[in-house]
Amino acid sequence: MLIPNKYTNITYSVVWISYQIIKILKNDNIQKYNDLFNKVIYLLWDEVKENFLVSLCFLYMTWKIIYYKDSDIIELVLI
Repeated sequence: MLIPNKYTNITYSVVWISYQIIKILKNDNIQKYNDLFNKVIYLLWDEVKENFLVSLCFLYMTWKIIYYKDSDIIELVLI
């Protein structure tokens, strides 16, 4: 969910996970999906598993990342 309420833990929100994904991709512009997933889980624990894919979709819809289906690679779009 993008709209927080009083029960929302900001650490597990889509916006925060997206921010962490961008931080990881700024260091290494291209990442395999599994490597990126493992890095995010290492940083934010297992609770973010359900929002990880939603965060990737959010970044993809806002043109912040590109996904290459053939090689299963995610690339940060630098504008």
